[in-house]
Amino acid sequence: MFKVGITRFSGSAAFRRTVPKVSAILPLRCAAPAGLQTVRWNSTQPASEIQTDMSNLVDPATLASTASDLHSDQIGYLASVGLGEGWGPTSAICNLLEYVHVYSGLPWWATIACSTIAVRALMFPLYVKSSANMAKMSKIKPQLDKCMEAVKGGDSKERVKALTERRTLMKEHNIKTSHGFFPLLQLPIAYGFFQATRAMASIPVEGFTTQGALWFENLATVDPYLGLQILSACVVTGMIRLGGETGAQAMNPLMKKILTYLPFLSIFITYNMDAAVLVYFAANSLFSIVQSMVLRNKVFRKMVNIPQIEKPVPVEGAKPPPSTLGEWWTQYNTKMRESAEKEKLKNKVDKAEKRSRSKNQNFIKRH
Repeated sequence: MFKVGITRFSGSAAFRRTVPKVSAILPLRCAAPAGLQTVRWNSTQPASEIQTDMSNLVDPATLASTASDLHSDQIGYLASVGLGEGWGPTSAICNLLEYVHVYSGLPWWATIACSTIAVRALMFPLYVKSSANMAKMSKIKPQLDKCMEAVKGGDSKERVKALTERRTLMKEHNIKTSHGFFPLLQLPIAYGFFQATRAMASIPVEGFTTQGALWFENLATVDPYLGLQILSACVVTGMIRLGGETGAQAMNPLMKKILTYLPFLSIFITYNMDAAVLVYFAANSLFSIVQSMVLRNKVFRKMVNIPQIEKPVPVEGAKPPPSTLGEWWTQYNTKMRESAEKEKLKNKVDKAEKRSRSKNQNFIKRH
């Protein structure tokens, strides 16, 4: 009976429709000739048959023609070469240089120099306030130095007393500490000029190789004679001798000697910088020394109503500042020994006070 059921099921039309015939599949692989027959699937089509719509992409020739249409005497040229984009100091200086170059028609070396002078001129009122503050401070510098010595070498009570005295002195002479930090506002601007000129020279932008001057005709290369480096070092040295950028900075003799020769060491740091960067350094240094001379002028200081520069009156008992490295080293060792002796004496006094307190606590009064 079981065999009969299987026979009937296999002979039915439904089974014949669901199971394909073997003869319908075999001819695909067995009906080939004696030679080899290859079969290529759709996923392995040759590269020539793959087609992609490229109509939305810009033709490189179009980009090249667009970039070549802009020149350095047109606004937007620096942006076309990847400069002046963003809101940082470097981008701001790039845009400033481009506007000055386009609207003034100056060559690039004069553009850098004039832009530097214009920015420094805008900051001049801040230096006037800082110079007035420095003149007030230099007048009482010996008293302030004496207070600072007490702060460094004294105990906690002496430090508090010295700081209070220093604060009172500054308040009496209307000295504002914040005005002494005004010259530091130049740092981000100097950073922007340095990065902008260096980036423009590294490309280089159009005209940088021909719009130099004198012996530095190519602004995108190193100054072959180191003339700009030496000029900057000499000018900075003269500015320091005149009292810094404010013209009223009081320095001790040793610090003035060190800062006199320090600018010449910068020659070994800037010897391989592009001439464009050094043009900024030279222009900035020249403006600084002129500014220092103006701020030291008595007529100008009277005209803008700021205190005259006076030599500080020495305080009785105060040690004169060192003028050589040997004197500084001697004073430093003396201060260290005095500080160590004070510390030992203080420890002895503290121990004696502790012993006396412990004896008093253990003492029992007899009646």
